[in-house]
Amino acid sequence: MTEDELFSRLASLSSEQLDAIHNKLLQKVEKKKAERERLKKLPPRNSNDLEALADIQGLDLSSLLRDAKRYS
Repeated sequence: MTEDELFSRLASLSSEQLDAIHNKLLQKVEKKKAERERLKKLPPRNSNDLEALADIQGLDLSSLLRDAKRYS
């Protein structure tokens, strides 16, 4: 979907519908932020937890973990 298509679809919605979309997006942002904060407080217990934490932060640690396992 191009930016123009997105804007044309949004322009056809009523203000109530746009408000509902806006509120839903805010809820998702808050939920993701709360999940990040929750995971920051928990120390990783194993490599799977570390990978999940890195994924939430938008990091790619898979090659680093492979190297660490190779030298362990």
